[in-house]
Amino acid sequence: MLVEVKKLKIINDGYRRKISIDKMYVNSNHIVSISDYDGVKQFLLSESLGSYEDDNYSLIKMSNASTVEEIIVLGTSEEIFAKFNKSSEKVLLNE
Repeated sequence: MLVEVKKLKIINDGYRRKISIDKMYVNSNHIVSISDYDGVKQFLLSESLGSYEDDNYSLIKMSNASTVEEIIVLGTSEEIFAKFNKSSEKVLLNE
């Protein structure tokens, strides 16, 4: 099942970094772990990117063939976990 998350994208231009939030769809079968990630807030403060520093972020680890890929997403680990659980619930079509 694919679940939409908002990924924190960091682009390094050499002398400065650009930050954006992009939509991404993650296969819930490939999730290894989800944890709160407070380290990104200090990075955002040091880069003077105030518009993103008040948000909560999580680190999702996904299995990708023989490696583990890590992505930073918007939301607490509980919120992200709830998204994955909500997508796997069975619902009636007429609700």
